[in-house]
Amino acid sequence: MASPLQRLGRRVMMALGLARQTSDTDESKSTPTMQLALAAGEMRSDVPLMQQYGFRSRPTSGCDAAVLFQGGDRTRGVVIATGDQRHPPPSLQPGEVCLFHPTSGSSIILKEDGSISINSGKNKINVTCSSMDVSGDITSTGTITSQKDVVAGSISLTDHTHPVTDAPGETGAPEG
Repeated sequence: MASPLQRLGRRVMMALGLARQTSDTDESKSTPTMQLALAAGEMRSDVPLMQQYGFRSRPTSGCDAAVLFQGGDRTRGVVIATGDQRHPPPSLQPGEVCLFHPTSGSSIILKEDGSISINSGKNKINVTCSSMDVSGDITSTGTITSQKDVVAGSISLTDHTHPVTDAPGETGAPEG
């Protein structure tokens, strides 16, 4: 029979585990849950996934998980962190922070020099305001440079024309 100290030591050793997610995250409950495969073939279902306030992700099958077992009780686990070795984030310099999507390649990097890099993968960047899905305002105090055309309303910056009312004189407003 194990001594109380041995039992305590075992509970401490069992308090943290590494696992692999085996199915899609279940979002049907107020707190998402995961099905996990732990060491030695141990399986756990409906393990709550705790996330930081204001941040939300939906890990997929095959992701890694760090699981905290309350009091070393393997039936009372909670996922405290997730990651995916199959899709690492873009290369970061010391001190940089990144929010990224593992499969699309989209990322926002807070650079060490104070700049922000936004890479939308192959998609557009959309700006929305409040809960209504409408375009928002973008204000810049610096130069905005475009490799392609800029369109305001239906007027192209590179392809619009101006009517000439009286030559020599000023041109009229751009035509769409």
